[in-house]
Amino acid sequence: MVPALALGLVIGVLLVVIGVSFAAMIFSGPLAPLATRGAGLTLFGAASLCGFLAVSSSFRSAISTPQDAPVAVLATMGVPVVAAMGMSDPNATFATMLAAMSIATLATGIALMAIGHFRLTRFFRFMPYPVVGGFLAGGGWMLVKGGISVMSSLSLNVESLPMLFESVHIWKWSPGVLYAISLWLVLKRWSHFLILPCSIVMVTAAYYVAFHILAISLADARAAGILLSGVPSSGLWPAFSISDLQTVRWDIVFDQTPIMFTVVLVTMMGLLLNISGLELGSGTDIDFDREFRNAGLANTLGGLGGSAPGSHTLSLSLLCSSSGAYTRLAGIITASVIAAVLFMGGSVLEYFPLPVLGGLLVFLGIDIMDSWLRATRRRLPLSDYLVLCVIFLVICFSGFLEGVAVGLVITVVLFIIRLSKVDIIHDSFTGLTLHSRVNRSIPQRTILQQHGERIRGYRLSGYLFFGSASLLVETLKQELRKTPQPWCILLDFKNVSGFDISAANAFQRFISSAHAEHVRIVLTETSPRFISMLQRILPIESIDNLVTAQDIDRGLEACEEAILTEYTERTAQQANAADMLFEQSVDDMMAHLDRQILFEALVEELRPWVQECHYEGETLLVEKGKTQQGLQMLVWGSATATDGDGGTRLAHLRAGDVLVPQAAFAPFVAREHIMADSPCRTVLLTAQARLLMEQENPDLALRLDRYVISSWKA
Repeated sequence: MVPALALGLVIGVLLVVIGVSFAAMIFSGPLAPLATRGAGLTLFGAASLCGFLAVSSSFRSAISTPQDAPVAVLATMGVPVVAAMGMSDPNATFATMLAAMSIATLATGIALMAIGHFRLTRFFRFMPYPVVGGFLAGGGWMLVKGGISVMSSLSLNVESLPMLFESVHIWKWSPGVLYAISLWLVLKRWSHFLILPCSIVMVTAAYYVAFHILAISLADARAAGILLSGVPSSGLWPAFSISDLQTVRWDIVFDQTPIMFTVVLVTMMGLLLNISGLELGSGTDIDFDREFRNAGLANTLGGLGGSAPGSHTLSLSLLCSSSGAYTRLAGIITASVIAAVLFMGGSVLEYFPLPVLGGLLVFLGIDIMDSWLRATRRRLPLSDYLVLCVIFLVICFSGFLEGVAVGLVITVVLFIIRLSKVDIIHDSFTGLTLHSRVNRSIPQRTILQQHGERIRGYRLSGYLFFGSASLLVETLKQELRKTPQPWCILLDFKNVSGFDISAANAFQRFISSAHAEHVRIVLTETSPRFISMLQRILPIESIDNLVTAQDIDRGLEACEEAILTEYTERTAQQANAADMLFEQSVDDMMAHLDRQILFEALVEELRPWVQECHYEGETLLVEKGKTQQGLQMLVWGSATATDGDGGTRLAHLRAGDVLVPQAAFAPFVAREHIMADSPCRTVLLTAQARLLMEQENPDLALRLDRYVISSWKA
């Protein structure tokens, strides 16, 4: 409790000063007379945010306040509002600014609540790091610019820059900038948490000493713009009444919609970075969705009072955690101090020198720019660092909105470039390394062995869009020019997550090129929508050249049929083609005949112990999940084994094959469906019959086991 009390008091005073600085930044230049009323808005937001998140955050020492980057964006509203309304009616101008700030903060709160409620933070955490860094570094520059504006009472731009160095203005802002630079250098060398509040006290005291030496009264200092002026002695709240809202110029408010959108975006990115920093710096697991939801509620509450949006303060929250004040009491005390100044002690703010308030803004800006422009140089690749610098420079020379626009464009371009570099081809194969499970005749197997490389297959993965699809099509077109040229190309879409219309257009060009080269295209596990798109844009002759298959096994079967057909057509005029094929196949044919003779002799010897089973076509020989009580062998006909779920073919069985080899030795639960392709016949050796055979003819049992094991391995 002791460190929580001490830190809560110090941080509370610090956040009051920062809150007033933010108000002075938003209501600067022609709006400066409204800065004291604006301080009531920012302090109300600071008290609301800090108090609400102190009791609801999963990080117990969370300190929250309106954030610098959103404030820097909101400050850009002042120029267009004053240009449209002027200051002839200060109440109306203040009410219009109030309405614009309130809507921006309410929109931020609703957006954050929606992201947290629907658990969408996992998507927003993928914002490219260089883009976020550019935004925040630009926010640091806006703080420096705003701090100088607060001190000099000038709106900084190209036209007013020469005026900044006139003697009447330079003595106002130069001490504050010197204070900011000195404070930053000291804190880079020593990081004690008392340095910042003590520096505020010391510089404020130094100004009063100077007032005494130079015989400057407080009234003269306020008139000269060195001290705040116009703070009501009864406090800063309420800063507005319901009747003030009747003077709002809503047309001007809605003209600020682009700025409001930027505020939402910048606050969201700042919240992501701050929560990530808290999690990393404290080693504590933080629920991002909960923090977004709670921050959204806190901003909604602050928005009702016209505050700027905000979130957790990374440095002060970690300060409490590391100083032994990991308790909600630290945030509650901080909020209480801010509330006390807001409701009772507003007049004390008139004694704060503007160079102290502006210097704090410049200090925060310098620190942010140092963190993102200097410290990240070693951590980021050169290309990413250049992206960060481009966004920063656009914000500096063109404005925050332009920087946000450039950042969004760069985000999309980076995504497209990097996604395009991801190889959409997961792996490739030929007909020599992968073949279908169809049992082919020996001559057909010989043909496929000789010409298997004419089948080129590719397993695809990822998302097909204009970038990745174009690279894939270029790779496939190169295959058409290779020697030997493929006769069939198979593309497996099983792991493709999605596609766009440009991908279909790219494939249309490739399929047309393949058709011109007489190359068959086979697509497996393709979505019906993709096929439908291709059929709408392909010529009829190219559609006839396109084959679709349920899975890669059936796709390979289609490719093999294309190879066999192509071989037959090309050798039709060769008189000795059949003789050559016979010579190449004779050894395999003799081995097959020997196996069949062995099998038929074995079945003949087993006849006293086996029973014959006859099946019609499309009849289950083996049902998945059923226990097999004996050995069953296919004597005549053919059958197909599938997984029983999606119909994926596992094997094609023919005469001489064992249906479930494991059941030859013990009862076994079948792992697949086996269905007859046409009428077929099997022999079944039950467990009881096997025991009897082993007793009467052990040599036959041994030969049967040897055959089952050899078939199992095959």
